[in-house]
Formats: sequence, structure tokens, C-alpha cells
Amino acid sequence: MSMFSGIIQEVARVDLIHHLGDSMEIGVFARKLIDVVPGSSFSVDGICLTLVKRQYELLFFDVTEETMAWTTIKDYTVGTMVNLERSVRLGDEIGGHFVSGHVCGIGTIIAIEKSYMFFKAPANLVPYILEKGFIAIDGISLTIARVKGDIFSVSLIPETRARTSLGYKQVGAHVNMEPDMMTKMQVDTIMRFHAEKEISK
Repeated sequence: MSMFSGIIQEVARVDLIHHLGDSMEIGVFARKLIDVVPGSSFSVDGICLTLVKRQYELLFFDVTEETMAWTTIKDYTVGTMVNLERSVRLGDEIGGHFVSGHVCGIGTIIAIEKSYMFFKAPANLVPYILEKGFIAIDGISLTIARVKGDIFSVSLIPETRARTSLGYKQVGAHVNMEPDMMTKMQVDTIMRFHAEKEISK
């Protein structure tokens, strides 16, 4: 199982999109992360994908129908800027938090301020959106600042804007979301406990 840290290593450009029936192939032009071989695991905007082949700086990934249904990758066009991170290897520093690369829902940017970005979360993720908790947005490890219903904000330093695709995003853009796996496990356990308690009454 591949894991990621949520620390983006390169912002790259989608240079090729090839639809193959219900699936697709994308080619991403990367300048830094080219010392890789087929079979390497990547987080592409928070989506765990396997490198199929490399032609110089162009990295090719196959995308399944399931992945297209659950993520923003179906909306990619040539020129889309994406976040790249190689999977964590033994001995690597974890600068963010553990990210699985299994996107759980698609959110929307609803406001952008100088130091904050505001998002609307899909209903299935709301229980896991907690103040001061972690969330991966397009593969970026971020700390949740404030929460009100299905709306939440994250604080963004200039470095994060400059080194990730969030610097290219506008209000209304869709983003991939993956809640912190530890938070999700704890919340699911509590919810299951209460559900079983109600059944046993």
C-alpha cells in the first residue's frame, strides 16, 4: 500500500489526455520527478496513480472509470496544473500527515482571501471536518482553521500558494478531498458504537 505525506514535490502540467472508452490515459510534463521507473506510485492531485511509462519528462498514468467518477481528474484539460508527490519511502521525513491517495469526495472553493481559502465539503465528509484537524486537498496536507456546517477554511502561507496548484485555483474550482485517516477511523468508531448502542436498546 502506497502512502504520501501531503508535501507537494512539483507542480506539473497535463500535456496529453487520451480517452480509452470508460478509462483514460494522461501524460504529465514534469521537470523534477523524472528519476522514476514504471510501477512507481504517485499522488497526482491527491489521487494515487501508478506510473505506466516515462518518455523523457513526460510521465504517463492510466486512470480507471472508478477513479474518474470519484475525482476531478475527469475534468482535466491539456494545460491543467497538477500537484505531484512520489510515495513515501522508508526513512523519508513526513512533513505533513499520512495521505493514502484514496480521494473520498470532491469539494468546491467558495472564497479566496489573502491568508485563507474557503471550501464547501461534500456531505459524506462533513463528520470528518474538524477544527485544527488535517485534510488533504488536491494532495496537499492542510490544517483546518474554522468549520461551520459543510463550510470550512484553511490558512495558506505564500509558500503553499507558490509551491502548489492552489495558486492557480479560482472560486468555483473543484478539488479532491481526503480527510485525515486517523480522524476518520476515530469518528467512524464512535458513530458505529452509538449505532450499535441504539440497536441494543
